[in-house]
Amino acid sequence: KINSDGQFKGKNVVLIILESYAKEYVGFFNNGNGYTPFLDSLLKESYAFTNAYSNGSKSIEALPAILAGIPPLMNTPYVISNYANNKIDALPDILKRNGYNTSFYHGGSNGTMGFNGFTKIAGVDSYFGLDEYPNKERDYDGNWGIYDEPYLQYFSKELSTKKEPFFSTIFT
Repeated sequence: KINSDGQFKGKNVVLIILESYAKEYVGFFNNGNGYTPFLDSLLKESYAFTNAYSNGSKSIEALPAILAGIPPLMNTPYVISNYANNKIDALPDILKRNGYNTSFYHGGSNGTMGFNGFTKIAGVDSYFGLDEYPNKERDYDGNWGIYDEPYLQYFSKELSTKKEPFFSTIFT
């Protein structure tokens, strides 16, 4: 249950976007039957929403849907449509106006799926992709990006350096 008096409390917000991951794999949502013991432990201490569904059928449709509430209603994904440069009211920008610093992380190539351009329009201050990752030679899979385990560890270390309050998103 979320109770609020309408005032920002300055709590840090971390949004984890799991690529191609369905609810049935997460034990927290299935009476402990799943493959995600650590995620389950985090969810016990988090706001967890059980009525959540796919935000699109392609990865490129995820960020507009999740960060700005723009569902994939067109044949062309929003980030590469004629509307991609429109001013939008997105969660990172709303939080930034309330004193948050904002960042976005993903282990894929910089610019893939228009992520860097969209996150900028959505109000993200700092974008971190493959180019910013310090151990590319060791942890790059040769195609999609940095393997999730080392990238999530990198993300965790990065969060510990953020000025609070912060909003940070990671796309696995």
